[in-house]
Amino acid sequence: MLRVFTENDVKKIQIDEGIVVLNLGQENEMIIGPTRGGAEMTITPEIRDIEFDGRRGKTAGMQVIDGEDATIKVASLCCSQELLQKGLPNSVIDPETKVITQGNFGVISKEKYLKTIDIITQMLDGTYKILTFNYGLHEGAAPKAENEHNLEIIPHYTIDDSSKLYAIKDSETCPITVGQTGE
Repeated sequence: MLRVFTENDVKKIQIDEGIVVLNLGQENEMIIGPTRGGAEMTITPEIRDIEFDGRRGKTAGMQVIDGEDATIKVASLCCSQELLQKGLPNSVIDPETKVITQGNFGVISKEKYLKTIDIITQMLDGTYKILTFNYGLHEGAAPKAENEHNLEIIPHYTIDDSSKLYAIKDSETCPITVGQTGE
């Protein structure tokens, strides 16, 4: 039997590129924008097959998820000092002069990790999908094109075993207001 799309399927199609917000709802909230191509998000499970005699190949019920990693890639056209520093986890920014300098080597302090990275997308029915990733850190990506500042943010677990990399939720409203500021 051929399945056709329902009206509800069509309503849940994502429109536009989405907005990337660092530390949504925090005092240091920052919208990454403008971007080229929005954001690319990947969640990759680490699946291990359980080997047994007589196995013909991958077998349902005989696999274990050992871990899961995620990556968020954003090509920003903004080159503010604050955003550039997000791509340099070893850097220090002088609060008065705003000059970025190389920091010390060693263990990366927890303060260098972004508490949350949210990707907010609008659906055709006017609702929003909000993807929230936790404890992100830029771990390197080469520039793709002129005037792009590429961030490759890797969400991290914390020492706490109950920490999670991500949450995905539906929302009737957008949690941020995007518009013109100033005159």
